Amino acid sequence: MKLTVLYSHAKSKFLASMLLYQHQIEWIKVGQPIPETSLLVAAGGDGTINYAVNNIDLAETKLFVLPLGRGNALAHILNISVRMLSEKDVEHFEVVEFPILEANGKLAVFGAGIGLGSEIVKYANPYSQLGMSSYIASTIRSIQVNPSYNICVNGDMHSGLLAAEVSLWGRVGFGLPLTRQDSPGPFLTLIKGRPFHVAVLFLIGQMPGWDGAKTVPGDSFVLESEVDIPAHIDGETFLTKKLAVKSSAKRGKLIKPGDSAAGHQIG
Repeated sequence: MKLTVLYSHAKSKFLASMLLYQHQIEWIKVGQPIPETSLLVAAGGDGTINYAVNNIDLAETKLFVLPLGRGNALAHILNISVRMLSEKDVEHFEVVEFPILEANGKLAVFGAGIGLGSEIVKYANPYSQLGMSSYIASTIRSIQVNPSYNICVNGDMHSGLLAAEVSLWGRVGFGLPLTRQDSPGPFLTLIKGRPFHVAVLFLIGQMPGWDGAKTVPGDSFVLESEVDIPAHIDGETFLTKKLAVKSSAKRGKLIKPGDSAAGHQIG
């Protein structure tokens, strides 16, 4: 069986080649055009999946995810583990649909936000292969400046925020929780307080239990600032004065182990 495999770096390519040794492979690196295919293997983390959904025909192409990235938060949420893929397996996999967000006109499989969280991601990205340690180091660097932002959310001003995060799954990188919800959102979480205190709670996964984190559900959120502030869409960082996030009418399709060929939906 010939497979088209999308990968992000040499490590994920090597591991994918070991898992898919039974197949002929057309390798596509993130950043390159993805050819038309009915099945695309995404060998990487959330960023690789994000690149895939933004560059394939979602109605025609299904994804098979090999969670070989640094965080693999989406794979964790959807209960996808690393496994080999044989031609016989494909016949017994089920098709699962998953929801998608739109953020500033771009599709997002996980979430988007502005503020301190985006700044932490920006500092961590060059060292992302170090895993969680890169985020801990970037968090320490970011909180030293004690940032706070005035952010207008759907027309209402919120002063002194550290971050505003819109998450499809109520979670952020590495699956760390922003809400206590298990079902898909979107959810908006507004975070304020002392940066070091917030960072510690966040890194140990206690954010929902802290009264400085206010979470509300909704179909769309417009986050605005009078000045450019750090923002991210599925971990891709940039500066902006406005971030518009909403549920997308589009849905992705992936295959995963199942008892029958009948499909079902998540969310």
